[in-house]
Amino acid sequence: MRIHKSTTPAFCLSVLAVALAFPLPAQAQRGSDGVPVLGTIVVTATRQETRVNEILADMTVIDRAEIERTGQGTIIDLLTRQPGIQTTSSGGVGTSTSLYMRGANSDQTKVLVDGIPINSIDMSGSPLRYIPLSEVERIEILRGPAATLYGADAIGGVIHVITRRGTPGLKAEAFAGYGSHATREANAALSGGNEHWTYRVGVNHYATDGISAQRHSTHRDADEDAYRNTGGSAALAFRPDANHEFGLSVRENSGLSHYDSGDVPPWGNLDGVDNWRTRFKERQWQVSSRNRFFDERWKSTLQYGQSIDEQDDFGLGGERTYLSTRTRQLTWQNDVRLPLGDLLVATENLRQRIGPSGDYDKHSMTNNAFLAGWTAHIGQHDVQINARADRHSRYGNENTYSLAYGYRLTPNWRTHLSYGTAFKAPTLYQLYTKYWGYGNPNLKPEKARNREAALLWEDGPHTASVTWYYNKVTGLITSNPVTWQADNISKAKLSGLTLAYAGSLGDWRLGASYDRLDARNEDTDLRLGRRARDSAKFNLSHVWGKLDVGAEVVAVGKRYDDNQEGRTLGAYVLANLLASYALTPELRLEGRFNNLFNKKYETARYYNTDDGFNAFIGLRYTPR
Repeated sequence: MRIHKSTTPAFCLSVLAVALAFPLPAQAQRGSDGVPVLGTIVVTATRQETRVNEILADMTVIDRAEIERTGQGTIIDLLTRQPGIQTTSSGGVGTSTSLYMRGANSDQTKVLVDGIPINSIDMSGSPLRYIPLSEVERIEILRGPAATLYGADAIGGVIHVITRRGTPGLKAEAFAGYGSHATREANAALSGGNEHWTYRVGVNHYATDGISAQRHSTHRDADEDAYRNTGGSAALAFRPDANHEFGLSVRENSGLSHYDSGDVPPWGNLDGVDNWRTRFKERQWQVSSRNRFFDERWKSTLQYGQSIDEQDDFGLGGERTYLSTRTRQLTWQNDVRLPLGDLLVATENLRQRIGPSGDYDKHSMTNNAFLAGWTAHIGQHDVQINARADRHSRYGNENTYSLAYGYRLTPNWRTHLSYGTAFKAPTLYQLYTKYWGYGNPNLKPEKARNREAALLWEDGPHTASVTWYYNKVTGLITSNPVTWQADNISKAKLSGLTLAYAGSLGDWRLGASYDRLDARNEDTDLRLGRRARDSAKFNLSHVWGKLDVGAEVVAVGKRYDDNQEGRTLGAYVLANLLASYALTPELRLEGRFNNLFNKKYETARYYNTDDGFNAFIGLRYTPR
């Protein structure tokens, strides 16, 4: 946990004034020039190929060009700068990280990699922190409940990471960089193929000496907390003709993360001692068959994949915990083009297993689901209806549904309304862990009902939106303040407003967003911990010939460190500068300069996020 000491009561005025000076729209995918591409095809909002300007949901898409342009070091860094998302971490890169989408708990956001769920079953934080950005083709962020499409865990939304694949023609690419805290990054990939076969293989390495995670604690451990992550990936696809494709992909990353624990005893001087370490391994593989029949009127996809998360923790005094979690999913999806709209019919089989260690017994669960949906675009009207039936091995049947309606007011203005239900089954960790007596086998699923309304404006390279939402969660699982055991003791209200804009003016690219969030425990009427009521993000960039320069501002209001409105984490404003220069058409020099004004801040009590100004310089080779 960590607390921010600085107080900036005027942060809203300072950055909101900047952000609100522009129209504020929902962000579409950007092309290589940073301009929103309204005809871009996305899949996460409907599970079907849909143009981004026809979806009835609040969504952001980040493509490969944007990932490279921003020069972010990790996926978490990239997501922190998106509308509707706040993050906390227990130290620097690689430490436990929580991601709050629209105020929902971190485990209430579904995380997919190429359609396979990778949500952490335990409480170690978002598994996204181990995925290297060099392997990511694009990220689709769907805000709002999506249980009817993706099942349990999707109360706050969905983050879908789509990894890179091969394309015809031999291509090699590479990147190497160095920065503050002896941060080193290097990656390389080779891809190629022809009209029938394509392949891609890649390797990546990231390491840093890190920062000391602990601060302002009587248990302070001032050592640097290092992190390293090394991995590789491979993807192969075979297309016998234009209507059939068979694919195979594998990915693995492993490494070591040092971190400081709040469990350090109050005696002795532990400066210079790495009192906790995690040796981790993340592995994922999948096979798929994608087929089109009857002049593409019927599309059928069969996919089977597995993700494995292994964590080996070394504690103070020789304490050690090993935990392995496995998730397997089989999906068969069919999309049928009807005379009026498109029909979706799919089945899923999900199996998860956790164990073993001294704190966990080996347990598993299965979930079988059937889902159906219908989307249609009729004149000025858009409709999306989805329903899903889940059969959980422990909780029996859970049914969810969602309804969405959109209307195009003018060629540039459209609006949509939606209502949906969601649920989240307790994780195996919450049910069975023995750690501090937290596990409770009597837990029941969390349930949610969400209402949403949005107004959108689109004009050429500009998109803007205003989105209101009200999500009520019952049976919220939290730790009992008396017994420390997990329990369904709370009801939560997650309501708010998101304003966003993305567009370009000549050689200028700009984007802005503002979020007003009321995340509250309705039983106590207290705000939920580590969620700021106000947050704003702003970015501006310009191209001068071979030089591309940009600036970012992130402002986050004060938060409480826990759900009791106890200690306050102060507001903060961060400013970053990024630049790249084309040495040749294929070789670019890139740089990021973060926290320009050396701001000291915390997102969890007693934990540093960084130690002030830091920089990173890299060289990228990309064939044209």
